[in-house]
Amino acid sequence: MTTNHATGRQIAKGAAWMMSFKLLDKSVGLISTLVLARVLTPADFGLVAMATAVVAMLELMGAFGFESALIQRQNTERSHFDTAWTFNVIFGVAISIMLLVMAVPAAGFYREPRLELMLPALAIGALVGGFENIGTVAFRKELDFRKEFKFLLAKRLAASAVTITLALTLRSFWALIGGMVCGKLMAVFISYRLHPYRPRLSLAAHGDLLHFSKWIFISNLIQFLHSRSTDFVLGRTVGSHGLGVYNIASEIAAMPSTELIAPLNRAVYPAYARLAGARNELWERFLEVFGIISLLAFPVAVGLYCLSDLVVSLLLGTQWREAVPIMQIIGLCGLIGALQSNMYLVILAMGQPKANTLLSASLLLVSLPAVVYASLQYGALGAAYAHFATALLGFVGIVMVFARVTGLPKRKLFEVMWRPLLASGAMALALRGAVALQHAKWPDVQPIMQLFALLPVGAFSYVVAVLTTWILARRPASAEQMLLKVLRGKILTILHPQLNSL
Repeated sequence: MTTNHATGRQIAKGAAWMMSFKLLDKSVGLISTLVLARVLTPADFGLVAMATAVVAMLELMGAFGFESALIQRQNTERSHFDTAWTFNVIFGVAISIMLLVMAVPAAGFYREPRLELMLPALAIGALVGGFENIGTVAFRKELDFRKEFKFLLAKRLAASAVTITLALTLRSFWALIGGMVCGKLMAVFISYRLHPYRPRLSLAAHGDLLHFSKWIFISNLIQFLHSRSTDFVLGRTVGSHGLGVYNIASEIAAMPSTELIAPLNRAVYPAYARLAGARNELWERFLEVFGIISLLAFPVAVGLYCLSDLVVSLLLGTQWREAVPIMQIIGLCGLIGALQSNMYLVILAMGQPKANTLLSASLLLVSLPAVVYASLQYGALGAAYAHFATALLGFVGIVMVFARVTGLPKRKLFEVMWRPLLASGAMALALRGAVALQHAKWPDVQPIMQLFALLPVGAFSYVVAVLTTWILARRPASAEQMLLKVLRGKILTILHPQLNSL
């Protein structure tokens, strides 16, 4: 397979496709959330979170990250793809059997007898999901993000359509369960329609894949304990209602990492893998991407913190008011996660998954006891604060490890971050002032009108503050400069036909 270096243009093109997908994905998700949050209750969402926590725990047995291994290895053969697919099938069968076995014990742990039927239903999705076409990994490996865009969007639209239809019909948690299972079925169908690869049962390349993926497996195990331990603790201590509030608040608040930054990371990882042997070029590409992440993640997280009350009222309704403080804290966790996620990818692309694993394991020794204690003592809000404190500690750790593994000076990261950080602070002050003015002058304005009035205030104040700090810093080569060049090019493209006609 070709191993040519990825250019900045290729990375930008791939990122554009993935950002476009996430924009459409977010729009579909927003519609789904608006419908589901008003048709279903927090307890419904909490009950499903209990079931999916059990599923996620069992899915760890197959969490070897074979996709990452196929992308990172530049000279893959058919045997590697066949082996990865065979492992997925084996794990899918094993997980479905374990879900049947775990149904009664899980219901007893949560004191929720309805789980006895929910887990066997989800076992169907686990079984079918293992057969998804592994050939679609080639879309990312070959930087063909147009096809990746079509694949991901088709899966999203199909699953959302089924879930919304079932929610309007059943008006119970079974709509979410049915949507998950049907989504798995349609994902398998779509994967074979969009890619001609037809996998075969084989374990010929198991040695190559497991040598790289064993560290990813351990990292995924640790990540599960980081992210899903709260579901088990809150499900046991505060019940389905409190867990539902926490999970929906977390889902919305994590937007900087899951909705904006994740597609960018998805696009750049294959490019980083190709540049692993060209240290200076890898640094250059990473700093460009890290700058874009900073420019996006800071204002989104800070803006969500300032406007979370309006966001909850509009998206979820009054029955979700408890989600506001949780959303604010988890939103800041999402910001930290967005900033460090790309560093993990560079370390992985350089063939050093062990470093990521050891760092995550060290952090887990602190975070897990903290989250468990805070959840037991202070409920869902306590869990949110514990996650924020450990996220800050983890960010310091990844910066230290990243600098050691890559050789990139730590000051380079600060040089990228400080302008978006200061500009977001200025934006927060502007939003706070605008909110106070709204309450004083127009106390009876509808939330949707308030939000539409505040969004331009936040965007304008942030852009002005970013450009001001960039100019004061003597216009360094940065993400701001790159985005200004792109914007200037777009404007000239639009004006060119008009100028020729004069």
